[in-house]
Amino acid sequence: MADPFVELASALSPALAVRIASGLEIDGRLSKAAAKLAADSPAVPALGAAFETVGAVALAGILRGFAAAADANSTDIRAVWSGPTFDGDGDHTTSALAHLIDSASEDVFASTFSATRDSAFVDALWRAVARGVPTTLLVDSSVNGGQTAAMLRDKLSGAQFWTYVPSGGQYGVQHSKVVVVDSRSAFVTSANLSKAGAERNLETGVLIHDATFASQMRQRFTALQGSGSLASL
Repeated sequence: MADPFVELASALSPALAVRIASGLEIDGRLSKAAAKLAADSPAVPALGAAFETVGAVALAGILRGFAAAADANSTDIRAVWSGPTFDGDGDHTTSALAHLIDSASEDVFASTFSATRDSAFVDALWRAVARGVPTTLLVDSSVNGGQTAAMLRDKLSGAQFWTYVPSGGQYGVQHSKVVVVDSRSAFVTSANLSKAGAERNLETGVLIHDATFASQMRQRFTALQGSGSLASL
């Protein structure tokens, strides 16, 4: 028989792994846990072998770990809109972005061309700063003669600020609109972090829950900063 833990990781969905773990935590009985599986499931002998190896308590913890890892590495892609809404639309830009930032526990990276102080997006960033989540904001330092960047630095005191430095002294603007949270989820949108972007404009974007994609995007901005293309404000 192959490694029973590998077999379980391959055969169980995250939801089923949690159900079996819950059963083991309640009474520690292998028979009751195995009853949640189809009789001919390849997970049945694997579950028995794993139970014999580590016992009920440890196996329950391992199964919960399998479920958490699977959820963290799952991919979920959703369309996000500002403007008129229709049945079947994905999330609204404001709620999607606020929820994403409010879920952050390790790191928030956001980029925008312009922003307004009264934006729900900026409020969400302030909540992240206030609860101690390291927050980096990439802005265009030339918008409104630098007043927008100054407003954000005042509103989001405690955040780190970067701006774009075009190579060779050429003209160029920081026009990306991205939010990356905990290197696990990314939001790419046409909307600025402004009240108009939330409430008045027609904007579209995509919310991607995928740790590999989000991590690569976060690393891209870090590489730009390391190369001198992004400078601290």
